[in-house]
Amino acid sequence: MAVVLFSCNSESTVPSSTNDILGTINEFDLTDTIPKITIQDTSMAFPQIFEGSFFADTKVLQFGTEITFDKITVGNLKVSSGHIIATDPITLSVAIAFNENFPVGEFPVELAMANIKTNKDRRVAFARVKFSDKPIRKWEFALLPGQAPIPLNSKEIYGNGVDAGLGLFVDQVAKDSLNTLLDKNWDNMFSEKFEHYLNYSFQNQNAVFFSTGYGDGFYATYIGRDSDGKICQLLTDFDIVLWRNVGE
Repeated sequence: MAVVLFSCNSESTVPSSTNDILGTINEFDLTDTIPKITIQDTSMAFPQIFEGSFFADTKVLQFGTEITFDKITVGNLKVSSGHIIATDPITLSVAIAFNENFPVGEFPVELAMANIKTNKDRRVAFARVKFSDKPIRKWEFALLPGQAPIPLNSKEIYGNGVDAGLGLFVDQVAKDSLNTLLDKNWDNMFSEKFEHYLNYSFQNQNAVFFSTGYGDGFYATYIGRDSDGKICQLLTDFDIVLWRNVGE
């Protein structure tokens, strides 16, 4: 995860600790930025769009246009150590794994694709690792060492900066090998053939890459837990849907 201090009004600087990995929510004119979100399953935990975006019957009206969704399954992520990194591949060398001990094994990675009607655009809205099919009862920020929990509706968010228009999920034990391979093979991996995602295998490990919404930005990652507090999903939100403007 990129160690940067992000603000919509200032340049990036290097923080003194991981506690500084915070981004400020942009202040919007809410006249046309309060989305109308239609999800069939109203029992989903807030924010419902996190799971709802993976269903084709979910719709969002925002900025005067309709957004519909479909799901792409991009294969499994190998989790060897239980410690997962979510970051921009450019900053992988300094990225830090989340605090949580995630289940070990191979788990499906899925992308929720936003289909934006007005300009016939198609973007990755959410990327997730799915550990369990159990219903999610609570979403919370995925935290790095030293970070204190904050509310989902906080005006500041934890997240990682993106400068390459790309994000990834990878197990911590694969980090160094992957970083070396990226240095050598970047042009081949992200050539004109790359479209939305890449599941890249190496040395009995793998990483899953994906495009990040409208490109560069500052994006938060969340953990979804079941009624027993066990981890069901790890999800990154690429700010396509302005769900924070709706409220809980």
